[in-house]
Amino acid sequence: MRTRALVVGLLAGVVLTLAHAVLPDRWAVLAGTSALWGVVPMFVSRRPGARGIDGAVWGMLAMVGTLVPWLVVHADSTSAAEVGLWLVVGPVAGAVCGTAGAASARDGSRGALAAGAVPGIVAGEAVYGLLQVGGPAWVLELAVALVLLAVVSRPARRAPALGSAVVALASVYFACLGYDALLS
Repeated sequence: MRTRALVVGLLAGVVLTLAHAVLPDRWAVLAGTSALWGVVPMFVSRRPGARGIDGAVWGMLAMVGTLVPWLVVHADSTSAAEVGLWLVVGPVAGAVCGTAGAASARDGSRGALAAGAVPGIVAGEAVYGLLQVGGPAWVLELAVALVLLAVVSRPARRAPALGSAVVALASVYFACLGYDALLS
């Protein structure tokens, strides 16, 4: 499973890197959004009976795989500090999204709450983009977040999943604002 997670991540990284290169700028942003990248480790780790530690490892490997093609293509045009940030935050984010993916496949309250984590992260980035950046891509990213929530949450447990998605959305939105404040 570890090899599979890495290979799926590499394939996703190639697709995302190519999409970023060929899409018009206003849509290419979607291929480079870190929140959407978190969907890869979530789905790689979303397996019945998977333990949280398995999800974390699989998610981390999937995210590292996703980062490799991106960094190969963009390393020359990216500052060393930003590459360093990706190399630290990427694997951690992959582990978090992978853990959420593994937990979301389970029944019960924990599974329901976990099902809202990654959709909430995606929605938080989309809301940030809508309010702070502008452009049509963020509307599509928000739609992806809503569809993702519907796909990974069970109808009977959708309310707790929605609740955790809202918490994740707010957390990511304010983290993005904080990051902006640090850069200015």
